Amino acid sequence: MKTCLNLITLQKGLNTLEGIKLAAAAGFESVGIWADALESEPDPMKAAAQVASACEQEGVSVSEMCFVGGWMWNSGDGLRDALDQCKRRAELAAAATCPLVIACASGGVGDLDAAAEDFRNLCDIGAAAGVSFALEYIGMFEQVKDLATGLDIVRRAGHPNGKLLIDTFHSYRGGTCVEDFSLPKGDEVGLVHINDVPAGDIMQMNDSHRVMPGDGVLPLTESLRRLEENGFAGAVSVEVFSEDWWAKPVAETAAYACKALKSVMP
Repeated sequence: MKTCLNLITLQKGLNTLEGIKLAAAAGFESVGIWADALESEPDPMKAAAQVASACEQEGVSVSEMCFVGGWMWNSGDGLRDALDQCKRRAELAAAATCPLVIACASGGVGDLDAAAEDFRNLCDIGAAAGVSFALEYIGMFEQVKDLATGLDIVRRAGHPNGKLLIDTFHSYRGGTCVEDFSLPKGDEVGLVHINDVPAGDIMQMNDSHRVMPGDGVLPLTESLRRLEENGFAGAVSVEVFSEDWWAKPVAETAAYACKALKSVMP
């Protein structure tokens, strides 16, 4: 498995190129970037090309781009706008030499066959740009909230450019158990977002409660081991949204995140 640092972990609003240098210096093999950071630049495609160049120079790769939404269970102008954004972001990812774009599921309750068809259409867009989309279930949602449901949608879609995104916080927040990490085949998983939570009632927690891998109580090593045993060899990306870490020097955060990730790898 490959070590990855999702750059939001370092600091909200951090310059992507600076984040790449920090991740490389800390010992990470790859980075996770954010589409909105590139789109805030005067020329997003030029910014994406600069990401590709910076990664080559620093000896790291781009494993993921966050994110797209609004594509599931949508219709009319809302769906057209969402798919237009998905197309733009798929093209940005390709320009940044990023093979995978994270596609967040929608909340509420709906038909899973319809969700799969929506995901299949999204993956067609990805294929045209030369990238894949990874479906991310959200632990606080009503239906698409756990590993089994996310995997079910990906399998129903049956698209070669469609993968599953596994986030350890969202998994356990949504009711996934450690045994469920044995469900997906290795090539069905696009990427793992890894994070931990402190002791307490996880059902009352949200993204801000995430802590660094190994600093909490989740069975992270066993979760990763089960994925590895089924053939997963992709990137494991530290993704933590923490005001406390954002207030620290970014180089310190990057170094700690790399050490923390390696401490829980099987």
